[in-house]
Amino acid sequence: MEFDTIAALSTPPGRGGIAVIRLSGSDTLSILTRVTETLPKYIRSRKAYHSFIHKSGKRIDECLVTFFKGPKSYTGEDVAEISVHSSPFIIESVLELLFHNDARQALPGEFTFRAFKNGKMDLIQAESVNELINANSRYHALMKFDNIEGKLSDLVTKLRRHLLDLGVRVESIIEFQEDQYLEHIEISDEIKRAQEIIRRVVSHAKFNDVLDKGFNIVIAGKVNVGKSSLFNHLLMEERSIISAIPGTTRDFIKEKIYIDGFPFEITDVAGINSDTDDHIETIGIARSFDKIEKSDAIIFLLDASRPLEDSDNRIYDAIRKKPKLILINKMDAAHPEYIVAMRTFFGERNEEWFEISLKEDVNTDVVTFFLKKMVKELESQIVDFSINQRQKHLLEQLGESLDLVNKMVEAGTAEVEIIAENIRTSMAIIGQLTGQISTDDILQRIFATFCVGK
Repeated sequence: MEFDTIAALSTPPGRGGIAVIRLSGSDTLSILTRVTETLPKYIRSRKAYHSFIHKSGKRIDECLVTFFKGPKSYTGEDVAEISVHSSPFIIESVLELLFHNDARQALPGEFTFRAFKNGKMDLIQAESVNELINANSRYHALMKFDNIEGKLSDLVTKLRRHLLDLGVRVESIIEFQEDQYLEHIEISDEIKRAQEIIRRVVSHAKFNDVLDKGFNIVIAGKVNVGKSSLFNHLLMEERSIISAIPGTTRDFIKEKIYIDGFPFEITDVAGINSDTDDHIETIGIARSFDKIEKSDAIIFLLDASRPLEDSDNRIYDAIRKKPKLILINKMDAAHPEYIVAMRTFFGERNEEWFEISLKEDVNTDVVTFFLKKMVKELESQIVDFSINQRQKHLLEQLGESLDLVNKMVEAGTAEVEIIAENIRTSMAIIGQLTGQISTDDILQRIFATFCVGK
């Protein structure tokens, strides 16, 4: 990635109202004045100007131009953003015009790469830009924005400061003391503080996955209990085939919905039928139990028009310890004796249940309330930091390195130089986290995941 002037579309391609084309580099202002007209002789930074794009003396579009003088810009270089009408043909014409006037096509993530290289952000913040764009929930997006603002970077800087203080004290022993063992110096407090920070951040990694991917909810029940009807009800479309014939769903179907800005992956699995001898149906049932085991929560449907059966008991045994919503469906066709038996069964087990009719849309809002409650409980657990897999791996390495230092210190026999080397290793890991120490191939791999124009 060379530091010439680059250009790219920064908004998603396709038809729309406005498209933003971004320029960055030392020739930005020169190129801008060549492809536009009616701009003033002196262009003020951070002010929007109405103009026209012209090619060979002919206007091809009306535009709005904003110039950002470096280093007070996203990349740290001179940057311009040109807002044009979002016609694919207009966008292509403007980009061709920019390339003809000495700009080149930006590589994926090159704008953010330049921001990183020019000291506008560290590698943690740069990665968070891409992760914010691709966030799958409102909460994950907010946490990634916190990272861009430097929340995680500040914590890593604090970690670095602890280790730096530790390193200075150890190195001083090497330089000035003849007895080079660490028993004469107290460094356990610094190590413990650093380890506590690492543990706190790494422990949130699984939680961050939930924020990004959402909850995995499985709709379970015996055959012909109304699972597909509930699935379609939640999606508000006929996604799953509904039939009075038992066993219509032979495999699982899954779709994503959003509740209060949070993603839920809803899976409609094959109905559980304990009496089947159909080979295909048996495979579908095995997959259903596998999905149930891997789920975050279960919506368990029962049929008020049929008695409790072995299939119902098998499902309940599989989900007993999981978060669940128990629904007795088909109350419009309920059999009094069967309802009493179901109420007794769940009452004796201190389970909460709800009686609904999907056919007549009675009490079905309890499902939405259940999902909203999950989001509410998640809100109370929102953590301070969001980390990706690269950062998690490095932090775990850092924790192992510090554990080794701590053991050597507690043993009281390790030579100071060995401990000093381990502290240097820990400092190098922090350098990889922030990008202070990164090879070109690692950087290229990280920024290659970005979209063009970011």
